[in-house]
Amino acid sequence: MSELRRLIRRRGPSDSVVVLEGPRTVAEALAASVEPSLVAVPQGARSDRTVQAVLRALSPGVEVLVVADEAFDSLAPARSPQPLLALVPRPRAHMPGSLVRDDLVLVLVDVADPGNMGTIIRSASACAARCVIVVGGADPWAPKAVRASAGSVLRVPVVSEGDAAEVLAALRAAGARILVADAHQGVPHDSGALAAGSDPVALVLGAESHGLDPGLRELADLRVRVPMADGTESLNVAMAATLLAFEYRR
Repeated sequence: MSELRRLIRRRGPSDSVVVLEGPRTVAEALAASVEPSLVAVPQGARSDRTVQAVLRALSPGVEVLVVADEAFDSLAPARSPQPLLALVPRPRAHMPGSLVRDDLVLVLVDVADPGNMGTIIRSASACAARCVIVVGGADPWAPKAVRASAGSVLRVPVVSEGDAAEVLAALRAAGARILVADAHQGVPHDSGALAAGSDPVALVLGAESHGLDPGLRELADLRVRVPMADGTESLNVAMAATLLAFEYRR
């Protein structure tokens, strides 16, 4: 039990396993052919229909641990936990070596809030992004980020990299136009410039507090902003990412 608690509550970004919470997310994992190594269920939820459906779908070799409700609450990362926890191998993804017409890549630089991280990954999956590249900021496999992604982190490739300038250079070499989200400068997002020519696009978004560093903004082929009412400082980064990604798809 102590080892399970360590894996669930004290995992780090480099761990080879990640924690999934709730029957829906675990079902998403199974649908994506991601098999848990261990599943934990609170005693009081054994008869829950959604829990039973997930348990029936597991391979025979998966270890299922039924624990007292109080013990389960102490294990779960959330204050109001979903009635199922699973440990799965962390999916591995790599930068695309080449991009084709209509490919969309989201690059998140120092996005610090795991809820924003997961929401952006969910939007990326919904608009068929080629991948999401994460440079610094929140761990996309942290429990809160996984919850916010609603299982999308299992469907869209998520790549972790260390140097934003190198990432942008590699994406440009792969054929992408580099578009930077800028709250105050650039062309309006609905001007048509976002999807000009349907070239593959790398859409780059920065930290919630200050956006992208000036040096990274200078590497852009185009800066894009979402027009806002006077006096509005900025949009939430997840909202901005969703608007820009779907405008590109439109």
